[in-house]
Amino acid sequence: MLVLAQILGAIAVILFLSSFQLKKRIYIVWVTCISNCLYVLQYLLLGAFSGALLDVISTASSFLATKKNQPKFKKYSVFIATVIGALIVATGTYIAVSQKNWVEIIAVFGALFQTVGLWFNEEQTIRKFALIGAPFWIVYNILSQAYAAAVGTALVIVSIVVSLYRYKKQN
Repeated sequence: MLVLAQILGAIAVILFLSSFQLKKRIYIVWVTCISNCLYVLQYLLLGAFSGALLDVISTASSFLATKKNQPKFKKYSVFIATVIGALIVATGTYIAVSQKNWVEIIAVFGALFQTVGLWFNEEQTIRKFALIGAPFWIVYNILSQAYAAAVGTALVIVSIVVSLYRYKKQN
């Protein structure tokens, strides 16, 4: 199970890495959504239930964020993003308190920044929020023995910095 978890984590990382090199917001969000699904499976296999649950919320949020500019979602997008952010904080805090494991709070910060960032329209803003959340995921992944994900998240930081520079230069 540990090997399968690491393989799933590695695939999730590759997808997440590649998402920030994509130019359009919709592609970034969809590839992130797929990556989150693989992270959920990895965390479940590792018994890191907080990370799994937070990534389930992030996956749902990513899916909803793909629809944020559709007329029926557009006027509620700020409300939906706020509710999702509150749900992430409440879920992570509940898990940390109930398990008496404060490491779980680290995942809350990572999920919060990454998930909320997807609700912005500007691709550079999405990248910046993911960059802020990445160090939290590195720490959580190391403590949860999700080593492939921890290494991958470090690479994600490099990928985000490269894409921030690359797309800033193009504009």
